[in-house]
Amino acid sequence: MPRNLCGVSSKQPLLDPELAAFLSSRAARIAELRGWPPRTVGSMGRGIRILCAVQRPGERIRASTIAQLTHTAVPANHVLKVFEGLEVFLDDRPDSLDRWYHKHFAFLAPDIRAELDTWIGLLRDGTSRRRPRARSTIGTLLRLVLPFLTEYGGKYTTLRQVTRDDLATWLTNRPYRAYEASALRSLFGALKAERLIFSNPMRGIKGGRLTTTIPSPLTAEEVAEVAQAAQQDPALRVVVALSGIHALAAHQIRTLLLDQVDLAGCRLELESLNRPLDEYTAEAITDYLDYRRSRWPNSTNPHLLVSRNTATTTTAVGTFWLDKLVQPLPVGLDRLRQDRILEEALASGADPLHLAHVFSLGAKTSLRYTTAVAPSAAEHETP
Repeated sequence: MPRNLCGVSSKQPLLDPELAAFLSSRAARIAELRGWPPRTVGSMGRGIRILCAVQRPGERIRASTIAQLTHTAVPANHVLKVFEGLEVFLDDRPDSLDRWYHKHFAFLAPDIRAELDTWIGLLRDGTSRRRPRARSTIGTLLRLVLPFLTEYGGKYTTLRQVTRDDLATWLTNRPYRAYEASALRSLFGALKAERLIFSNPMRGIKGGRLTTTIPSPLTAEEVAEVAQAAQQDPALRVVVALSGIHALAAHQIRTLLLDQVDLAGCRLELESLNRPLDEYTAEAITDYLDYRRSRWPNSTNPHLLVSRNTATTTTAVGTFWLDKLVQPLPVGLDRLRQDRILEEALASGADPLHLAHVFSLGAKTSLRYTTAVAPSAAEHETP
């Protein structure tokens, strides 16, 4: 039965003293490795005693029970780190994607739900010919097929009843026709491959081309505002340098490791990139590391950028933290990155192979940038 920690004190007699001693020793080792401050270690010990005051010997401790420690001012996420990988731990946390899926698709017929479950399973686990899709991609695909199923789902008991005319009619005036057609093609293609439908109703239906934007350079005023805002925060200055000079994407900046920055050798070494480290970026990273050491002296997080929540963990900063950090900038990180690539495209004579090599871009992306600067390059070559 689920445990209720309301009113439980850390001073109560322990039902499993041996487990409490083992967990306390394990917490101390993890705290030393992660650089947790003494206050956090003390709260951890109090949380472990609370759990061992209600859990009987041999009883598995649930993640949902540990989560209740948050109401007692104990960092439950740190306590979970102590229990991860132990046989006594039972992870009963609901999957957020599953919870969202069951909430928004509950109105569908049982057979349609079963067919969708098969599709989601293929996306998550992959096949011998298809690699598993990212969690964010699965969520996007589900959101794209939801409008069609919301409008037509009540007419069907199974997706075998969906006709080509239904899909073509529905897609006619959709604002995101290309994206929704792609998601529906994935759904019905997977069901046809698993022989759950007789024929693929999306076969022959063209979704149109995906909308592409033309990259545009920053204005002189925007560059000045970015430079001024970057001076106010050492972390923001690093982000601006990595995006505006090295054209790193947001996820690359968030997950950049300390080992990938060689200040002594003035190199930036990512998985697909190995380039010199310019003076501005090296100075920005050096200043930020000084700030990081003074703010979180015991942090052992391997990532370059850390926050208050990640300094005592090994995880990268989240997208919410990065979005909040760049709010003072007049433009987003995508515009900074685009401006840098456009600058390189113009300097290299609009050579797509050069851009692909320097920034690890795909063929279509490289051509998109070279096409944007082609008229400017031609003007520079005109005698």
